[in-house]
Amino acid sequence: MINGFENFSQQFSAVLGTREWSQLQTDFNASSRILLVGNGGNLAVCDHGAIDIARLTNKSATAPGSGILASSLINDASHDLWVKRWLEISLRGLDLPLINKSLMIGVSSSGFSKNICLALDYAKHVGCKTALITATTPKISGTYNTVLLNVDEYHSSEVLTLALVYELIHSAGFVCPSISKATSDKPMDYSAS
Repeated sequence: MINGFENFSQQFSAVLGTREWSQLQTDFNASSRILLVGNGGNLAVCDHGAIDIARLTNKSATAPGSGILASSLINDASHDLWVKRWLEISLRGLDLPLINKSLMIGVSSSGFSKNICLALDYAKHVGCKTALITATTPKISGTYNTVLLNVDEYHSSEVLTLALVYELIHSAGFVCPSISKATSDKPMDYSAS
């Protein structure tokens, strides 16, 4: 068995039992807009999670999954500032009440993703709810909520983070469909809330 997966259920349950997770679930439930971002495999997890949050809930959700977008913003600003710039663009035109109903979730396996941490600091500064999901103790501290996964493998962190996105959806009162229902003759109803 791949190292890190043998205790997956225990790790998942341990995260759900934390005060930080409870705060993230509360913030998710109260938010109408969810913004997710990470680097590398975590960005793929965030993109996947954002798509399913948007499909399966009544929330708007997005992640900067385009390589064209990321490379443009990295070229314009820098690697450290591209996520902050993406957030500025994503919040453009929104009034404060809508910004206050927005939640930015940053994901870092190493806990040393300066671009994610700077964006979370900015998000909190402008009035968004914020959370960092990290595999290990963060190397950069911030005033955002930090959900610690306590895992040592990138793959464990990524799989656990995606499972936690589905927990956010489910615990907010929405349904994560079964494969049999999704593959039936009847198309999924995306209008239900």
